[in-house]
Amino acid sequence: MFLNIKILLVALLISSLAMAQESGVHENIDSSYPQESTSQGKNIGNITIGPYIPSAIGNNFVNDGMGTKIGVRLSVKFIVLKSFYIGPYFSTFKADVTNRELLGNYNRTTNFLAGAVVGYEKRINDITFNLGIGLGRAIYHNKAQKNNFKDTAIALSLNPEVSYRISTYIGLYLAPEFRHDFMNIDVPDELNDTFNDVNYFTISFGLRINLGSAYKNL
Repeated sequence: MFLNIKILLVALLISSLAMAQESGVHENIDSSYPQESTSQGKNIGNITIGPYIPSAIGNNFVNDGMGTKIGVRLSVKFIVLKSFYIGPYFSTFKADVTNRELLGNYNRTTNFLAGAVVGYEKRINDITFNLGIGLGRAIYHNKAQKNNFKDTAIALSLNPEVSYRISTYIGLYLAPEFRHDFMNIDVPDELNDTFNDVNYFTISFGLRINLGSAYKNL
């Protein structure tokens, strides 16, 4: 919960600074010289934040031995070349151990992923489509009664996203995600298929904060 609040505060701070900067630029324009705007505005990027609903699929230790819970997702995209973007990406969720015979004597895990996403954005009026590829490091913080421990993984994901503009700066988004975690766990050879990797299909939806004035004249 503490981590979720921190992520939300960071998102709100970034969006507030962006809008305040644009407001300052507008105030510096002399009103005695009215100018007719012919520009469509500048698309700096966007912030998306919302619930993160993971579902493990296939034969792996998460799907066979854990019950995943709803987490939170934060993505920040910066337009770097026309419609291409890059930016940081974070997600976190918890899971309870349901099969101790398979996983051992621990109770639950907290999964945290930090990485980056690159992709392409296409805007059609009030609707924006994104297709991105993410790469990051995932940490499974495992909670046991006596000794806590962690497992790590390299996470590769495909990140499509669709959003709908409500106002200049605010919109709603929906983002399914296909994610593969390459696990770093030492297990006997007969358990490699279960512990070497994890496949997830996730759903996220929520608030999109547009950075810049690209939507102002629509």
